[in-house]
Amino acid sequence: MATTIKSTALDFNNIKNNLKQYLAAQDDFTDYNFEASGLSNLLDVLAYNTHINSLVANFALNESYLGTAQLRSSLVSLAEGIGYIPDTDTASQAVVNITVSSDETGKELQLAKGTTFTSSVDDITYTFQTNDNYFASDAGGGSYEFQTVDGSNELILYEGTQKTKTFFVGETTENPVYIIPDTKLDADTVTVQVYESASSSTFTTYSNLNAVTTINANSTIFILKETPNGFFEITFGDGITFGKAPTPGQKIVVSYISTNGAVANGAAVFTPSTTFSDGLDTAVDLNVTTVTNSVGGDEKETIESIRKNAPFQYATQNRMVTAADDSALILRNFSTLIQDIIAWGGEDNLKPDFGAVYVSILFEDDVSAATQTTTKQSIRDLADQLAVISFRLEFTDPVITYIEVQNFFQFNPNLTTETINTVQSAIINIINNYFSNNTGGFNQSFRRSNLLTLIDDYSPAVLSSRANIKMQQRIVPTLNANNNFDLRFPVGIAIPDDNEFSITSTPFSINGRQCTLRNRLSSNVLEAVESSTNTVLVDNLGSYNPGAGTISIVALNPSSILGSDNFIKISCVPANQSAISPTRNEVLVYDPDRSFASGVRTTALN
Repeated sequence: MATTIKSTALDFNNIKNNLKQYLAAQDDFTDYNFEASGLSNLLDVLAYNTHINSLVANFALNESYLGTAQLRSSLVSLAEGIGYIPDTDTASQAVVNITVSSDETGKELQLAKGTTFTSSVDDITYTFQTNDNYFASDAGGGSYEFQTVDGSNELILYEGTQKTKTFFVGETTENPVYIIPDTKLDADTVTVQVYESASSSTFTTYSNLNAVTTINANSTIFILKETPNGFFEITFGDGITFGKAPTPGQKIVVSYISTNGAVANGAAVFTPSTTFSDGLDTAVDLNVTTVTNSVGGDEKETIESIRKNAPFQYATQNRMVTAADDSALILRNFSTLIQDIIAWGGEDNLKPDFGAVYVSILFEDDVSAATQTTTKQSIRDLADQLAVISFRLEFTDPVITYIEVQNFFQFNPNLTTETINTVQSAIINIINNYFSNNTGGFNQSFRRSNLLTLIDDYSPAVLSSRANIKMQQRIVPTLNANNNFDLRFPVGIAIPDDNEFSITSTPFSINGRQCTLRNRLSSNVLEAVESSTNTVLVDNLGSYNPGAGTISIVALNPSSILGSDNFIKISCVPANQSAISPTRNEVLVYDPDRSFASGVRTTALN
């Protein structure tokens, strides 16, 4: 939340007291009892008026800047002033295959834009629809599969209701605007068609300003922006230097989808609202197969997001020159699918790669692998349009490092009414909340001292606390085959000694014998050790480099992985447990299954 000017000095009572002190200091009001006279009412009016005027001036000043504005209308207006258009509500999208079986053969079928389907999420029914025309030809025996104009059978359904708003252009006035009275409009689905006249069937399709890269006096573009009351307005160019404006007598038809946003994410089964008959003599059922569940639905951009993103968007000037430009523009165009993003130049890569820009994306949890692949291709297409310099765009997946916390605290039961188990549960929640609030994204660090401060502050009964920290990464080996893995951690690994293993793992089996992977004491060599007998089964499974924070696993040949997971957790002790700071595409995530809090009772008071 932005910091605003404090108004305590403008408090009504302070203002009135100041006025009384001023008058009391005058000879005419010596020993005057202000509270027992009519003058007190006048002072009330003066103080009230001064108080209100001061607050209004303060609020008006705050609303004039991105950093301090509190009203959405103010932030939207200020952001638009520097060329940033905040995101609207976004329709949830599903990818489906749609087929038709008919006794009629040799037909050419069209699935019209606006064909509706229903689906339920949390027992609430939502309407999905096509936002384009799809076509199908007889594949033989009356079997039809609808496809896009590019020949893909993966069709997109959008959640929401198709709406249309029509405007007639009157006599030319200065800066005409056209209001769409809908707060749930999805800007990505808006189409604008300008007809030559009210009765004409000939039209010109105008493009959204955000989707074009060059503009001249004849460009057919429109600008869509949010109004102070949450509706939307469409404006056009000036017909001179900034695009072509509709002329008097023309008709403007605006079509869009009004959506429910994020609540429709996760829809999996889609049922046609009606039978299909377009191109057939007899109506038939549409057969819908879901490729990916609905994702990408989102609410309007929040005011804090506008406050943060508008300056970065302004700095890019809608072109990709620096790595920061890439991440800002990608986030603007694909924000509904992306949780976090980071980009860096190839010269800063672990292995320098000059002439490239590396991008790593944390997608939202419900975004499928197919959608991720499609989105990355769309990002490449965007880069081809906006890149000023010819850099190669390289995608690299986020590297997840899990953090394990073993917390121990001293507990004096005489200083609280809570039991040790209650406090223990509360501390586990504190640890969970710390990681939820401070990690999980790029460039987010873990600091042990901050976590322990939160634990110590929970209750006077928690006299002190400490925590052992481990880093963890996960490997998915092929069973009954030799596997090689190279792991890199954000920081260095503790140097092995005679008392503690720096590297450990969750259990797996080799030839039916349960074992774990660990380092040899006082050595950086890795070995597999039988859990029950502590017998070394494989004396060389690779090694690790403490300073570089790398682990190299060689010829690991498990016959099974014990437990319900399909992966093995490789844990290591960081060289410095106080702080773990990731770089580039590294992300820290908390592992609650390998963490705990344990209290020890004491009668000490401090």
